[in-house]
Amino acid sequence: MARYAPRSLLRPPNASRFLRAIRLGVAGLLPCPLCRRQPASSLGVCAGCRETALEPATSANVLWLGAYEGPLGSAVRTLKYRGATRLAGWLGQALATEIRKSGWQPQRICAVPLHPTKFRQRGYNQAQLLAQVVAEALDVPLHRTLERTQRTQAQAGRGRIARIVNVVGAFHSGPLPGVSVLLVDDVLTTGATAHACGVALGHAGASEVRLAVVARAGARATQHLEHTAAASPSRLQSPTPRSERDD
Repeated sequence: MARYAPRSLLRPPNASRFLRAIRLGVAGLLPCPLCRRQPASSLGVCAGCRETALEPATSANVLWLGAYEGPLGSAVRTLKYRGATRLAGWLGQALATEIRKSGWQPQRICAVPLHPTKFRQRGYNQAQLLAQVVAEALDVPLHRTLERTQRTQAQAGRGRIARIVNVVGAFHSGPLPGVSVLLVDDVLTTGATAHACGVALGHAGASEVRLAVVARAGARATQHLEHTAAASPSRLQSPTPRSERDD
């Protein structure tokens, strides 16, 4: 009579960890997606690009890792459009580091959401991946009930006013009574999407909303954010600046 080894012997409990280590090792041998010259390392980017890509800065309500150009711009586009989700680990950890330095102490971390249709098309939300890394690094709960309830037109190519109109009422959040929220996104352009998210979070009871993004496309977004904050300090001390997204 044939005897079969138990499943636990055929695949030890740590097999998945071993396979993940192999995948990371192989990924580390691939060319860096930014410079295309050096090995990427397990973080998805070579050491040289990690040292030169970031120029972090912070305003009263917005934090970013650098301009949406050069190596950092390439990193964002590679994460967003080419499925290089491993880059979220490096960029999310970098955001968490700068958030600690800023002295911000959010009680919830929240990602700018995709509409379900867009999520199914892409297969992931890069902002959610970044927010998960930030939440784990800061040991802060992740708020998952901010939803994009309207499928809006792509923001790319639209002017500031058109972007604002395009996302009015597009988001809804579960309750957040008296909670300080940090909104996470990949790119901030005009601040319209992030502002619309901030309004939804404010309606849900958030006492404060700040924004942390990987890259900033221009100064107008932070100016819009500061203006919105001054206009409605009780609702959004840190108005959610409108993150320019093409989603």
